[in-house]
Amino acid sequence: MRVAVGFIGSINDKLRKFFWTQAGVLSGRRCYIGCSGNFTIEQIITTRCEGAEIHSNDVSLYSSAVGFALTGRRLPIQVINPELAWAQEYIARGNPEAIATLLLLLDMFQYEKRKNPFSVRMWETYLVQWAGLHAKTTARVADSLSRTRVTEYTMRDVYDYYPRPDGVSIGFLPTYVGGYEKLFARLEESITWPDKPAYDMLTKERREETLQKMTTGDYILYDDVERELPCVARVALFGKRTVYIYSNLFFKKGLFRCTINEKIQRYHLLMPEEEISSAADIVIRPCDLPTINHYRNMYLSKKIQPGSGGPCFLAFAGEKLFGFIIFQAYSQKGGNKNEIYLLSDFVVPSSRHKRLAKLLLLVIKSGEMKRQLDELCIRDYQSIMTTAFTDKPVSMKYRGIFELGKRGQGFLNYHAKFDQGVTGKEIVDQWQARFEKGRIQ
Repeated sequence: MRVAVGFIGSINDKLRKFFWTQAGVLSGRRCYIGCSGNFTIEQIITTRCEGAEIHSNDVSLYSSAVGFALTGRRLPIQVINPELAWAQEYIARGNPEAIATLLLLLDMFQYEKRKNPFSVRMWETYLVQWAGLHAKTTARVADSLSRTRVTEYTMRDVYDYYPRPDGVSIGFLPTYVGGYEKLFARLEESITWPDKPAYDMLTKERREETLQKMTTGDYILYDDVERELPCVARVALFGKRTVYIYSNLFFKKGLFRCTINEKIQRYHLLMPEEEISSAADIVIRPCDLPTINHYRNMYLSKKIQPGSGGPCFLAFAGEKLFGFIIFQAYSQKGGNKNEIYLLSDFVVPSSRHKRLAKLLLLVIKSGEMKRQLDELCIRDYQSIMTTAFTDKPVSMKYRGIFELGKRGQGFLNYHAKFDQGVTGKEIVDQWQARFEKGRIQ
């Protein structure tokens, strides 16, 4: 059972670190933060910006409870969900306790429907362990409150909050319609509070109008849309939308790229113009994932999200490295335990050999490959499965060597049996006979 953290939010770690190192530009300035959310920006400015005057604004129950606490007030909130009436006692104890209650309830609501035994157990565990969880969460909230300074907290529609010509407008607005509403919906349905602020939904059009107003003065804007504004930071993470920080203040620019752990080894690569001789032998060498990652960064598109796999292998032809292989050595639920999954296979670029990828596939289904896999995994693998992500009816890469097993929406599953009786030299002969022209003797 995890303890709810001090404040919650969605600004990624890379942007927080960037803002932390650059926030000194706001020292002595009046800062107006719209959609304060989890008060991440306020915490950074408190610590990093001497003499800054911090003004915060939000309309959600959770953020308002925090904002009131930071300005020496208490938000009068009342539990109206009969099943959670007991939580009112904890809310009444004080500001840190009330905020801790909201945080824990937000965690609990993901199990509220109790549709399966797991969610039932989780809901009941929260109830049984509530006192201990609440005490730990309260301590964390109190620590976060002590490290955050706010001069003013208001509850206005963010559209009306901007522009702020006497200071810096800072906007980390929700990037999708109804963002706050979806996140806090069940909490808002279970708890009522007087003088709840009225505001209009931040639709795409209204968000654009808000940003236009915001950028008429000094500003810092967080967004996931590429704009014709001064961009001071860009963060591209695997599997997530690229986000940006725009500002007309002086920031040192930052770029955070998708990176994976890599290790550089000294191998002789097959050059694009080099030809593989019919006398060349094939050698398969095991390696670690960081070594493969180095060649992923060299040869694969940066848009491809890397998977974590193993065991990994390098394929050599005549002592020249040409191919890279990553398996996943575990069985999918309901899958064939004697079939290993081929996560990734790719080759060096070659202008001489247009079908070099076919050679690697023949290597992958060879008896030597099976022998090494069986020894490493202590299994008796009989076949290989892989997936080609495409909308086309067939994959020209796997066609003719692997058999199509399933055609789905945007993917093709292929299978191949190991060919145990083929030597490395015979693999080259097969490949040249079937896929190469102008064979060298």
